Amino acid sequence: MLARIWREQNGYTGRAGVIVLFQGNVQGWVNTLRNPEHWQPGCIAVNEEGPSWTTMAGSERNGALMWMANVHDGV
Repeated sequence: MLARIWREQNGYTGRAGVIVLFQGNVQGWVNTLRNPEHWQPGCIAVNEEGPSWTTMAGSERNGALMWMANVHDGV
């Protein structure tokens, strides 16, 4: 929801890409999901259709090692 609101307020609706959040704050927009090492572990990327990914492993200093898809069970 926060990602959708940020898209609407900042003119990113319809531009695809992902909104990256960390600890409940929007960190920015990127045109494609890539470079987990540029983000620390625990960042969440949300695309316009709703799927999301979380950066995993690594460290704050060296960045994350991977993006892992979040699985939603319909709850």
